[in-house]
Amino acid sequence: MKHSVRRTLFTLGTGVLVQRALQLVAFVVVGRTLGTAGLGVYAQGLAVAALLAVLAGAGVRNLVARAISQRPGAARRLITDAVHLRLLIGLMLATAAALVAFTNSTRPWFWLLCALHVVPAAFDLKNVADAAGRTRAEVWFESGAAALQLAAVATWAYVGGNELTVLAGISLGCRGIYAALAVVAIRALPDDGEPVRLPIGLTATGLGQTAHELLASADVALVAWLGGPAAAGYYAVALRFASAAMLPATQLARLLLPHLLHAPRRGDSQRTFTTALGATAWLTLPICAGGQFVASSLCALSGADFAAGGAVLRLLLLAGMCQQLGWQCSHALLASGRDRAYAHGLGWPALLQFLLLLALPLAGDRDAATLALLAAAAAALAQGVYLTSGLCTTSAARPLGGILRAPLLAALATAGAAALPATWLPAPAQLPAHLLLGAAGFAVALWWLELRGRIHRVGDGLATASGFDPY
Repeated sequence: MKHSVRRTLFTLGTGVLVQRALQLVAFVVVGRTLGTAGLGVYAQGLAVAALLAVLAGAGVRNLVARAISQRPGAARRLITDAVHLRLLIGLMLATAAALVAFTNSTRPWFWLLCALHVVPAAFDLKNVADAAGRTRAEVWFESGAAALQLAAVATWAYVGGNELTVLAGISLGCRGIYAALAVVAIRALPDDGEPVRLPIGLTATGLGQTAHELLASADVALVAWLGGPAAAGYYAVALRFASAAMLPATQLARLLLPHLLHAPRRGDSQRTFTTALGATAWLTLPICAGGQFVASSLCALSGADFAAGGAVLRLLLLAGMCQQLGWQCSHALLASGRDRAYAHGLGWPALLQFLLLLALPLAGDRDAATLALLAAAAAALAQGVYLTSGLCTTSAARPLGGILRAPLLAALATAGAAALPATWLPAPAQLPAHLLLGAAGFAVALWWLELRGRIHRVGDGLATASGFDPY
């Protein structure tokens, strides 16, 4: 059992490095080619695509993942029914978006291709594949799609491309290849032939999940609407780097969710939750702390004009840390069947962030970087509320000191190492030096405080606590 945890963790870790590196390089290429405003429009298109995908799903993935954990033999039927539902709703949404685009936009084909992303999004296997013990296949599908997209974007830039419609078509084609591979994977899942009922409906659980995902996917579009494309450009670049920094924790959450869902029936729920919270803190706290010292340099990779987004990135790293820890609280509530608490915990912070973003025009005649900073502050505040409410609802605030002590020390070590001066190096080498120093500080702290003497037992505690063995 412990070996399956380590194998899955290795696959997710490899996937995070490959996928995010490829996606970041592609985004940097687009930023250097299109500039701040052009990148802001492109980011808006991707945000609209994500928004439609969320509306089509209506919180389906986590609910289906829980159903699969309860009936593993019905995995194929559950996922197939969920895909059909998302595809039907997605096509209706894409049709409506196309009508709006051709009626009101000067770039109708760009917005149409962005809206059509909802079709391959219906086949997204994240979470549901994890609950069925098929994490590795999904990671390879995603990595392959990211590699293909980078190659196509690099070719587009090399030949002097500046057309947003072509970029949207490249992205749609790569997602279509992912969807085709997902169909093959779904057909290989078990099906016991017994009738199943898809656990979807207009419930508080689905509404809370949808509200949370909408703000996570549509914040760039809201910033563009309320603050303009330049502000959206600053925000989008910072958000892309923050998402990249937190992707290891996102992948860890994928590893942890099936264990949390299976624990109530096969293991110790409280012990599994405590283990999940501690593991997430180990990744997010050091990344957030170290990122404070390299934020401006990272944003400047997309062009000198983007360096002003460093402050935006610092706040988004804090928001991402709170969100990742809050997810563990939400997943524990979902696993235990506390659906109402789960929905409230996700929904109210999302509403708070939405209201704060609506207040952006009240800031007056501010420059784009300042508006992006205010939007990031809204995200950080909302995610802080989300984490606080989750800890209180799960009664995790009491043992929090013991859980966070070692990760906080690792965060201090990471930040201290990342802040070491590197001015004696040539300018192009300074950012890599700071990143390597921060990583070294984290590695030393991780080894000394957590892994020393027990590296061969990594994953044992999680597997034993949850009783989940997918292979």
